Amino acid sequence: MSNIETPPDKDIDARNFDSLVISENEESQGEIDIDNNGTESISFNLAGLSSRALAFFIDLILISVVALLAFGAGTSFLNDSNIELFDLKRVFIPIYLLLFLLGSSYFVVLHGYGGKTIGKMLLGIRLITQEGNSVGFWEAFVRWVGYYISTAFLFIGFIWSIFDSRSQSWHDKIAGTFVVKD
Repeated sequence: MSNIETPPDKDIDARNFDSLVISENEESQGEIDIDNNGTESISFNLAGLSSRALAFFIDLILISVVALLAFGAGTSFLNDSNIELFDLKRVFIPIYLLLFLLGSSYFVVLHGYGGKTIGKMLLGIRLITQEGNSVGFWEAFVRWVGYYISTAFLFIGFIWSIFDSRSQSWHDKIAGTFVVKD
């Protein structure tokens, strides 16, 4: 892993990664050092790919269980009524859109509120900005949109963190975030 340092006369800006100077340091593997204005050094231990992937998998399982329960409740409601009166497209499209909204809200709200989804809480990792601050709702939303960009190219955006010197996936780069150990 490498350290990230800024020259004393530059602040770290989430939109300007060119101001970062990357230097190799064997003593602090898996850590990120951010030097703001040359006076204060903040160090974070980056989360590995396995803990990030497992947290995401746990989150997907939780969302799937809730979606299955909601879908079961919706179809149970339809079984009690005359299903021939309903056009299936008119029934399932709103259910799908509602479940999509709930799944999306899960990531945006939990990341925006505390930087942790339930999967991240269980694995002791969290999401921060590159300045070391808590992630806000805007960054969480931008990161969530970045999930679709990371997925669109055969999940290469997720795998990218293996080869990235800062262990960032594409959605992390887009939002200016890091996943660190708590």
